[in-house]
Amino acid sequence: MMRTTEDLAETPNFETDAFSEVLNIVHVRGETARLVTSQSQRKFSVPRGKPCVYIVERGMLEITVDAEPPLLLHEKQIALMLQGTAHEAVFSSSRRNATRTQMNQADADEREIEAINCFWGSFTVDGDLATRILQSLPKVIVLDSLADNPIEWVDTVCQLVLRELGATRPGASLMVSRLLDLLLVIILRRWAQSEDSLPGWLAAAKDERIARTLSAIHADSSRTLTNGELADLAGMSVSSYTTRFKQVMGQSPGSYLRAWRLDQAAEALLHSSTSIDAIAYRVGYASKEAFSRAFQAKFHTSPSAWRASRAS
Repeated sequence: MMRTTEDLAETPNFETDAFSEVLNIVHVRGETARLVTSQSQRKFSVPRGKPCVYIVERGMLEITVDAEPPLLLHEKQIALMLQGTAHEAVFSSSRRNATRTQMNQADADEREIEAINCFWGSFTVDGDLATRILQSLPKVIVLDSLADNPIEWVDTVCQLVLRELGATRPGASLMVSRLLDLLLVIILRRWAQSEDSLPGWLAAAKDERIARTLSAIHADSSRTLTNGELADLAGMSVSSYTTRFKQVMGQSPGSYLRAWRLDQAAEALLHSSTSIDAIAYRVGYASKEAFSRAFQAKFHTSPSAWRASRAS
């Protein structure tokens, strides 16, 4: 049967996975980028609160965080720093032999040249919830062996970002932001595939059964889901489900649900003028008093004080 133009214009109804959900929750957005070469400034400091990525194509990169031993990256390695840890980056060349041949010369002129080529991109995250979620990641995520096992599309995306940065076309800044978003997903996906031990939300993204239940929890904070209901959704027995959930997330389903509700409430207090009573009800608390006690226990301050301190 021939498809109509309306059919062709429809967007596929993809199910949102836990990995995508968390990235949406933390509001990670691409900011800007630069290419570091032999002619560029070779040392710069990145302040706290600026998540970034380094992709070393040629040369070497030394990253120093506080008083920790420097981390040395070589060619075809990637460093992702989503926690936004303050650090210093120092670039240096790996001495490479290159041959320059002139058309009118019979003999080739052998000489060593400096070669530095490193892509740097930065991101922004939104809110305390994003910061708390990203704290579960290592300060520096390193991907190597990319010469033998390259990450598909990374080079292409980097080239597109740099092309847009050098252009004056309308929408260039938005294009750069979206391309950096794509780059982040590609890199995180490879890391998640290659690591056996992952922080909770990334581990959940690899476990389809746990991911389904997290999606249900995230979809409606006000709904009280029992372990039995979550186990049915996962297609597991209650005991197997609760054991597996704790293995993956580091806490019980009930503890995760309570923490998630309070995190959502904390964000609502910061980014809306909704009353505390309404926020409490929205995240599943029957009374303002019960909500305030739980909030105080987690954040060591009252909801009203939390809102006031962040507004000042």
